[in-house]
Amino acid sequence: MKQSDDSFKYDVVLSLNSLTRLRQSLPEIERLYKEKQILSATLNHRFYDLHEKNYIKGTIEAHNLDHIMFSMRPSSNKLLSDFDHDYIYHFKNLSQLVFVLQCMGRYNIPEAIIASNSLLNLGDQKSICVAEIEGQILSFLDDFSNRFSKNINLHKQFCWLFSVDSILPKVRNQKLTFLNSFQARPYSSKYIYNDYQINNLEKNLFWVGFDPSFKDVPLDKEYPETKWTTLFKNSDAGKGIYEPYIRYCNRCCLPETMEGISFDEMCVCEPCRSSEDKMHIDWEQRRKGIDGIVDSFRSDNYYDCMLPMSGGKDSTYQAHILDKVLCVTPLAVTHGQNWLSLAGRYNLENCLQKFDLDHIVFNMNRLVINKMARKSIAAIGDACWHCHIGAGTFTIQTTIAWELGLMCWGESLAEEDGRSTHKDQEEASLLYNLEVSALVKAEDMADEFTSTKDLSPWIYPSEQTLKDKKIRYLHLGNYFFWDEERQVEFVKRNYEWMDAPVENSYKRYKSVECVMAGVHDYSNFIKRGIGRSTVQAAQDVRRGLLTREEGFEIAKKYDTQRPHALDFYLQLTGLSEEEFEDATKRARSISKYANKLNGVEL
Repeated sequence: MKQSDDSFKYDVVLSLNSLTRLRQSLPEIERLYKEKQILSATLNHRFYDLHEKNYIKGTIEAHNLDHIMFSMRPSSNKLLSDFDHDYIYHFKNLSQLVFVLQCMGRYNIPEAIIASNSLLNLGDQKSICVAEIEGQILSFLDDFSNRFSKNINLHKQFCWLFSVDSILPKVRNQKLTFLNSFQARPYSSKYIYNDYQINNLEKNLFWVGFDPSFKDVPLDKEYPETKWTTLFKNSDAGKGIYEPYIRYCNRCCLPETMEGISFDEMCVCEPCRSSEDKMHIDWEQRRKGIDGIVDSFRSDNYYDCMLPMSGGKDSTYQAHILDKVLCVTPLAVTHGQNWLSLAGRYNLENCLQKFDLDHIVFNMNRLVINKMARKSIAAIGDACWHCHIGAGTFTIQTTIAWELGLMCWGESLAEEDGRSTHKDQEEASLLYNLEVSALVKAEDMADEFTSTKDLSPWIYPSEQTLKDKKIRYLHLGNYFFWDEERQVEFVKRNYEWMDAPVENSYKRYKSVECVMAGVHDYSNFIKRGIGRSTVQAAQDVRRGLLTREEGFEIAKKYDTQRPHALDFYLQLTGLSEEEFEDATKRARSISKYANKLNGVEL
């Protein structure tokens, strides 16, 4: 279960809840632990009120804390809600401590800072080892079990709680330091606490992982004229924007600058050929292929698999398949990009509610994210390196740490580009996100201001660890016919999933959870002449919904728009727009595909 030396490396877990004393003690904690890496941890037992949520989020951001949160599945909350106020208070305190112990044991963190709420016979000690409270934890679990009917499988219902009994022996000798051992100080002007980020209308939305200064894109503003929109207007109708400088597929709208693409002798691209193969596959037979795999990972008392979860259309449909079709109990895991939109916050919480999921989310502190967003443009040619890398590393780190063997992702690799085909089905590499989208290892993004240790949540476990764990990395789209248009209508109709306008896209669903989606796609257009709308138009041409000529015109209109979120990105990073564009164009040289656009000037 131990991670590699540099992967998810923390020295201390800080138990973070809504205690006033905790915020007052944080300056002293930061002073004493300034050389150590702190992970703040919150158990979302779903009893927090609006004030408490704002207080916790305000603390995270004022102190630039890395933060991990576990949200208890809604049905567990309902089972507890009938208990009296005193017991719920007791549960909140002890279960928070259990989650801290889980973090210590599963992520190999040697020390925790905790409040002493609900712990007995501690006297005036400043710190103890875990062994000294082990009996109280086990007694709490026993008492908790006795409060429920024997008909309820509590170990399956509260996996995160009862699995601590396997963690306790591993952390028995590790240190717990009490909050009251630190000097409480009056609030300093050094820290600006925003305790009003979540308003009453948003109180039931997902409540961490968004920037209060840019909750949503101002879509009522007009898009400005730029040299890119001029390029669109001066291009030939019904043709690619860079014809005749680069080749385009003869059937759809994809250019040769698309990563991984190939063309046959008729200049037809791999995605077009793969879409034909898709129509000739016996999907009923394919679907049977996943049953044996899933059955081999089923557990009577624990999670069956891991579900990467953004709350987007794909992960919502993945949750539907796992819950309603395959009937498994997943642990949902999210790497937070800290740029959640209002629709994204609604969809993520809605998905957890509709499918009754336990959920872990990790958010790197915003200071580091902003630094990496600035470096990301030069490194890979888009703004979202931290999201690409984190979606790979944190999900795998957590799959290993929580002792799961199966990860269930969404669409097949063959859906959008030429890296795979439906005919030649293959499992993805565990390093897929690094190889395909992040491109640069976290170790290579470190510098004099941001150390490798600062970036440890974005470092993969060692090759030997990955090999030893034998994790299955499945895409459900290899076993179920994947049609995102049909699936979007399905999740909207059956699960109240919310679509919304997305910048640089003519569809209202792809990356709806992120306010920065338009910046990602705009930079991709500048780098390789293809944005999100080109990909979507190409798919609609294959579906017969658009002619190829109509597809080109729609793609050019939306791909060339300067997104309003670019102002937000430039503000966060301190880059000028000229620096942004120049760095993006220089990044063409990273890819042999994007490099074909070099020398093609306006």
